Amino acid sequence: METNELVSISQGALAIMNPTTPEKVLAAGRAAGLREGSRVVEIGCGNGTILALWGREYGISGLGIEAREDACRRSEETFRKAGLGGRLSVRCMDAREYVPDEPFDCAASIGASHIRGGFAPTVDALLGLVHDAGTIVIGDRYWRSDRTPPEFTREWPDVPTEYEILGTVREAGLDVAAVVRSGADDWDRYESGIWQSVLSWLGGHPDHPERDFVIDYLHRIQDEYCGYGREYMGWAMYVLVPGFY
Repeated sequence: METNELVSISQGALAIMNPTTPEKVLAAGRAAGLREGSRVVEIGCGNGTILALWGREYGISGLGIEAREDACRRSEETFRKAGLGGRLSVRCMDAREYVPDEPFDCAASIGASHIRGGFAPTVDALLGLVHDAGTIVIGDRYWRSDRTPPEFTREWPDVPTEYEILGTVREAGLDVAAVVRSGADDWDRYESGIWQSVLSWLGGHPDHPERDFVIDYLHRIQDEYCGYGREYMGWAMYVLVPGFY
């Protein structure tokens, strides 16, 4: 089964495809200085919920980039229902191929750093989308401790510690203006939503040829979360601004 299809099965029904809340998304936008007229691009915008929240609360305009066609359709519907179809749009394409006509005020990648292969290359890519005074919002996983057992860290080689994140940000000439951290309840709600979506799909596809693969996927992500993810892995949104160096 293709990765995009599996993502749609497991997370397509989630309004926010990350372990966070609308309130925390708004807090990150406020820390990024979003306001009426701000132009924002979100890489991997999913169902468009984050851009819609910022559009309603702060009056932004902008663009979502998303590779999955079903998510692009949901983004368009999200913008339309929010009354933001004239200010927000989605482009269905590989984000690695996107080149803006002009720089944005803010570039975001919320739970989508895998597109570029990790936190550091995502920072570099987003810097190329904003003007010199632009801000960046990245939502990503991190190891809660540098003493996480190696057998776990080997499973996620691209996940950094927060101290490594701080070093990456400074090396890019930026500073961290704010961290909006997810709690255990956010993680439980997000993971449970994924499990319920997969179980719903299994119930509706008793004869699907890749049913066993999806069952194995469900059990694997449950093993990861209950075995070590909930204890050792965190998730946060980092608001990055031009540094004073």
